[in-house]
Amino acid sequence: MKIKLLLVIILPILGLFLFSCNSQKKFARKKSEYMKSLYAVTKDAINEAEVTILNDSVKVLFPEHLLFKKGEAYIPDESMPLVERFANLLQKHHRTNILINGYTDNTGGFDLNKQLSKRRADTVRIVLEDLEIEKRRIYTWGLGIQNPIGDNDTEDGKRKNRRVEFIILYSYLHE
Repeated sequence: MKIKLLLVIILPILGLFLFSCNSQKKFARKKSEYMKSLYAVTKDAINEAEVTILNDSVKVLFPEHLLFKKGEAYIPDESMPLVERFANLLQKHHRTNILINGYTDNTGGFDLNKQLSKRRADTVRIVLEDLEIEKRRIYTWGLGIQNPIGDNDTEDGKRKNRRVEFIILYSYLHE
């Protein structure tokens, strides 16, 4: 009798557990396929970008085409067509969130660079919102002089460090 009662209780719970595990695997596979597709499309559509994929997130960097002047947070006019093309791509991939990381060169103090890098990321966020990317999908972060991609001892290196990077993440909320 006790064995029968245990089977009546345990089997349904075990079945739910196995169903849940299988559903999670299917979702993980679906998420991975979606992000791999976004990676491929981005790489093909925007040849000015360095596009990498890591752990189901896509990083997009425009190392020569979306750079800021020293001490400024305005997107150069010549970069706007690129930002518009990128926004069009993001509109088609609505199951994503976008983290915009702003950076600076090493000129100036720590606090000034943190603020300036945040303003750069926020400027790009505002432009993307104006191009109809939903505000709830966009997050910004000012990282100051962290993670330089150029040599801060040269003017060209400093120029490359005055940038923003985009990290595109799969959003569970936009299913």
